[in-house]
Amino acid sequence: MGFSLDYVLPGQDSHYAEYTCAVCFQLVDAPLLTRCQHVFCTSCLQDWFANKPSCPTCSTELDPRHGAGELRLASPFAWRVLGRLRVHCSMPQCTWVGEYSEISAHLTSSESHQTAPESASATSRTATTPMDCGEGEGGAEGAPADRPATARDSADALKAAGNSKFEQRIYPDAILLYTKAIQMCGDVPTYYCNRAAAYYMSGRYTDAVTDCQAALQLDAACVKAYKRLARAYCEQGEYEKAVGTIASGAKHTGGALSEERKAISQLAEWQQAGEDAMRHGDYSLARTFFANMLAKTNAPSTRLWLVRAELGLGLCDRALRTTREVIKGNPNMSKAYVLRSMALLYSADLDQAQKHLREALRLDPDDAEGARTMKKVRKLERHMDAAKQAAVSREFEKATVEYTEALQLVEAPPHAPLSASLHAERAAAHLRLKCYDEALKDCAKAIYAQDDHKPAWLTKAQALHALGRHAEAHADMSQLAQTFQNDAQVSHALNRAAFEVRKQKRPDYYALLQVPTIASALEIKAAYKQRALEWHPDKHTHSAEAKEKAEAHFKLLGEALEILADDFQRKLYNEGYDKEAIAERVQAANRAASNHNKDGCCSGGGGCCGD
Repeated sequence: MGFSLDYVLPGQDSHYAEYTCAVCFQLVDAPLLTRCQHVFCTSCLQDWFANKPSCPTCSTELDPRHGAGELRLASPFAWRVLGRLRVHCSMPQCTWVGEYSEISAHLTSSESHQTAPESASATSRTATTPMDCGEGEGGAEGAPADRPATARDSADALKAAGNSKFEQRIYPDAILLYTKAIQMCGDVPTYYCNRAAAYYMSGRYTDAVTDCQAALQLDAACVKAYKRLARAYCEQGEYEKAVGTIASGAKHTGGALSEERKAISQLAEWQQAGEDAMRHGDYSLARTFFANMLAKTNAPSTRLWLVRAELGLGLCDRALRTTREVIKGNPNMSKAYVLRSMALLYSADLDQAQKHLREALRLDPDDAEGARTMKKVRKLERHMDAAKQAAVSREFEKATVEYTEALQLVEAPPHAPLSASLHAERAAAHLRLKCYDEALKDCAKAIYAQDDHKPAWLTKAQALHALGRHAEAHADMSQLAQTFQNDAQVSHALNRAAFEVRKQKRPDYYALLQVPTIASALEIKAAYKQRALEWHPDKHTHSAEAKEKAEAHFKLLGEALEILADDFQRKLYNEGYDKEAIAERVQAANRAASNHNKDGCCSGGGGCCGD
């Protein structure tokens, strides 16, 4: 709701016409300018967007997040024109007249509207918790009959002005106006209750608690004070206190708090159930409970419980996001730094983990969990450095021992990146020791922790090749190549796997000819003649099947002679190439020789070689 046009000085109709909100039909307060160049109150437009994402004036479709911006930024000139409107104060009996841009400063000034007698004392509290929205509750109840009417009227006017700022979501101004009302009439519970709502909406929960308690001292049957006090406790993570508050309020208010009691009791039950699940190691169930709680509250302590559950599941990225948000809102919460350091540790970022632990211990030197985690990180760093140094020195047995101690020390969740990294490093050491089965086991654990861990996949492929399981390696590398496209290492590993598969499938020409791999060309030709006589199809005519088998074998003998009798082709065969690959390379060599001759070198009559 905007600023009432009744307080605008006459003769400015044409001036304020463009600044009248089409939703509340008042002068815009905290104005927003839409993309279609219409001006509305911030709260009015937000409430409108909740039902229909379009302009209230021209029905243009608007994005609720980006369809409008602050008038002072979107159109500074229009903002200055609006601010030049002449208005008078909305407070009764106040004679102030000034520009619209000054009205907020005038209303919240500590020097204006101080008409209350000295006896009207009330401590101006700073508070920190919003909750229920400042419904404009009425205010004369509980005031002494002998209080001067002007003081109470002024306080009620300040409260009404505070309610207007609350509705516009301008909570700092609302707090100042409620505080001024309390300073005038400090024995009206409604004022404290309203200020508690503004504190709650500002995130100042401790101050909201203080104001609710002050309201209840003045009126033990104030339903809204009990509700806001309980909800403020919930935002502080003190669910048992919230349950106790509602139980106490039920004695004074009857059944007015039954719904609130049900909702808060459920939060307390979920908190207890989540903690029990954590103790039993059921992190998935615990995460479900805490996530359900955060749909109803944003308590930092509950968010940190969710982080613990996510760390138990190895969900480090989510834990890092949540702890960053908690630290941003609560920079002095040491436990948030400790949990963030654990997420960094499990993400294998030991330097940042130690940095956050130092900050946690600076904030709370007696934090036992932080101290234990710091010792663990430093010891882990020593093991990892020793393992890497051993690998560089080719002391692979020592490296596996150090990596094993590191894994036992850190006890990282199976899905944590640190678990993937340590298992992959140990797998590489096992590979160098030719402990291929152990290497494959560690690679499997690394890939389980992080399914795109490239070093683990590459080590696994090498172990599979060493065991002769080339087809498995080729299948793995084909899958990895889809994830790491244009990666040189993966492409090389894929090519090697394809080569080994083709090599494994090719016929053994030496075995076919029954000669050793060091046989001479003459020995190969002699062996061919002998084998050819044995496998000539004309000698295997007793059955069609036997003849077909002899023909296939006879053909292979011819291939063996062709390849092994030629030095170049035999060299390629010995290197592992199959018949098709050898043919490709022979053709490539012939093309290269042909192009060389076309360039005029050694083509006769030239004298470029040998003259």
